[in-house]
Amino acid sequence: MNKNNENLKEILSGFYPEAEAAKVEQDILAGDKLLADNPTPKPDTELINRIKSRINVELAQRQRRRAFRYVRATVTAAAAVLIIGVTLFMIQPEQPQEQPSVAAMTSDIPQQIWESEDLMNDDVTLAMLAADIDAVEDEVFALRFDSGSGETINLDEVEIEFVDIGDDFWKG
Repeated sequence: MNKNNENLKEILSGFYPEAEAAKVEQDILAGDKLLADNPTPKPDTELINRIKSRINVELAQRQRRRAFRYVRATVTAAAAVLIIGVTLFMIQPEQPQEQPSVAAMTSDIPQQIWESEDLMNDDVTLAMLAADIDAVEDEVFALRFDSGSGETINLDEVEIEFVDIGDDFWKG
């Protein structure tokens, strides 16, 4: 009895009743004796060499396929990065358009719009603005040349009044 079978009876008694454990132990020992009496035949050396060569060929093919898949994935990723990079550099971002100044906008408006007789028919808001501009223009003209409603007001006096009004506004 070898060292693996020394505690066999104790182990089997944990799983089986006493009488049944003895029978299972005898069956196991009989099986071990049967295997020891009938050794397995050694395989043919030529057969083993053929199996090894097939395994080597199959492993080489798998390694080639794996390498090919790796290269293909790497090339695909590199191409995608290249295409995205070229696309981003080819597309020019829109330059924000600067808002033209009021002076530039008014210099582009043709003079005939301001002198048009059909302003009331064209746009009511535009007509109101034109009327306000005409009124301010008339007042400035009257102030500048002291001709107006009978009163003679100097432009410097109006300026001083505006300064006084501004100072009083902050005092409350």
